[in-house]
Amino acid sequence: MSLGRRHFKLSRGLIAALVLASLLATTSVAAAPRAKGIYGGVIVVGRGVAGARLGMTRAQVIARLGPPVSEMPNRGMSYEALPPKNPHGQFDIALQGGRVRMFIISPRSTWRLANGIHIFASGAIARLMHCYGHRLKPTRIEDGERVYRITERYLGRTVWTEFYVEHFGPRASVYGFDLLFPL
Repeated sequence: MSLGRRHFKLSRGLIAALVLASLLATTSVAAAPRAKGIYGGVIVVGRGVAGARLGMTRAQVIARLGPPVSEMPNRGMSYEALPPKNPHGQFDIALQGGRVRMFIISPRSTWRLANGIHIFASGAIARLMHCYGHRLKPTRIEDGERVYRITERYLGRTVWTEFYVEHFGPRASVYGFDLLFPL
């Protein structure tokens, strides 16, 4: 009979040790932040993307968006996985002086402006023209690419919101987007 009680005490002690070990393992795993990626969200023209804003520090961005999928220290953060996990798409944040200088996004149907315009959907440029009128200006940037640009002021600086297109006109499709403080 004493052998049975001793066996029971050992089993109970072993169970308690296993439970404690699993709790510690779960706690340490839960404490390590995981990069999930951001694959869509709301863009506020002239201000920010997915809750992050131009001029934020790296720490403020991470507090708002979580850790990036990948990062180049003091240069930029990427919030979308690259191929093969993601066949296309890009959401990058460029830093300058430890603060957000630019957001870069490539096609993904889930990105939209705060007013509801899905920027990569068919007919987006026509809707942008209707909404922003003369503020939306066709422009050729330094490398010759065509963009529709909205220029605003934020934090005392000029801000460009740019929609990259193959050709100008209301039927143009957007294939890229950036929001930046120009140099």
